[in-house]
Amino acid sequence: MSKKYTPEFSRIVNTEEQVSKKEKIILEASAQERAALAKRFELVSIDSLTAELTIIAASNGEVTVRGPMHAQIVQSCVTTLEPVPEMVEDEVKVLFSPHVSEEDMPSNPDDLEDLSEDELMALLDQPEPLVDGKIDVGEVVSQFLAVAMNPYPRKDGAELPEAALIEEEADEERPNPFAKLAGLKEQLEKKE
Repeated sequence: MSKKYTPEFSRIVNTEEQVSKKEKIILEASAQERAALAKRFELVSIDSLTAELTIIAASNGEVTVRGPMHAQIVQSCVTTLEPVPEMVEDEVKVLFSPHVSEEDMPSNPDDLEDLSEDELMALLDQPEPLVDGKIDVGEVVSQFLAVAMNPYPRKDGAELPEAALIEEEADEERPNPFAKLAGLKEQLEKKE
């Protein structure tokens, strides 16, 4: 029996109860939600997380969620592990459709292994499933934060440790095996 995942920053919008076809909402994560998200994303802290989203419902049942997202986060430097503050800004834009089933979506990374590049691109363009007219816009914003933040934060002036620099220099001094193969190929072509 699997445990159901509960997002740290959850704001459910019921699009079937929208009074108009277009609605604006402002989201702001609480201190407790930010702390839980920081733990999930392995950050030092999330000092602020806000979004101003417009939710547009189309006559075919599809719903577009879009708007700016802003966050002030602190990550650990990949070199020194010192805190690195970062302002993250992104534009949230997601299309949800009741005509797409959750079964149509890959459930784990292994499902993507055998797909061609064209199939992967088509999957990226596919709308997200809209289940029972409900969208967790807090989780949508959280996912955009995860993708938009710097994956390799580095403190200004931080350099690799001496051992890593020596290893890099040793790699540069090693002969390239492909260069040898290219030379061998040229010799073989001359013999023909």
